[in-house]
Amino acid sequence: MIDIEILVKEKINELWKEFRIEEYCEFSPLSTSEIPSNGLVFVGINPSMSEEVKNRLNKKGDINCEFYKLTYDKNTEHRYFKKFFDISEKTGLNWGHLDLLYNRETSQKKVSALLKTERGKEFIYKQCMISKIVIDKLIDERNPRIFIVNNTLARDLLGNYHTTSPLHKSTHWIGYDFVWNEDYGTYVYKNNPFFFTSMLTGQRALDNGSYQRLIWHINYVKNKQNNIS
Repeated sequence: MIDIEILVKEKINELWKEFRIEEYCEFSPLSTSEIPSNGLVFVGINPSMSEEVKNRLNKKGDINCEFYKLTYDKNTEHRYFKKFFDISEKTGLNWGHLDLLYNRETSQKKVSALLKTERGKEFIYKQCMISKIVIDKLIDERNPRIFIVNNTLARDLLGNYHTTSPLHKSTHWIGYDFVWNEDYGTYVYKNNPFFFTSMLTGQRALDNGSYQRLIWHINYVKNKQNNIS
């Protein structure tokens, strides 16, 4: 396991103190505490928040970051992770999950609205820079793993997308330069394949046909990687 908490805890807490007067920092942020050192990485945008959690946080009395550790028990984990278990089983790969942002908000419109103000944009950017530390730690050019980004805003925040290697490094948000790989049929960054999809669960979830193609495609790339190694 890769210890994510030790990488981000202090930085997230400092950021929440910096923006503590803002409404979107009213509640404690949330992050995964660890990610397996191999296998799939699912990348989302931010943690949601139920009324039950909101009530608990109102009584908490501080805004220090909270961390969660997945049990990897599909009978008890949140339904959001249901398709992650399924993809893992059908590809034979371990899986982990992270969100690019740490502020709890169920409404994606409210998250996107932050980008319309300079203060909100700065807040999003500084969160992205913390997440970049995590993703840089996960990416190994010699031992690549497969990333599945299942949110359109997360895709935009990760960087730029190219058909050939760019002449200049991206400065767009996190700043990764993804280059199309014809052999894999998807984008790669430092030899790590990235799949970009819509949500895997919920009302805007990937349709069944596209979902099955995603699983096929992951297996296809996994086999290509095995043949190279």
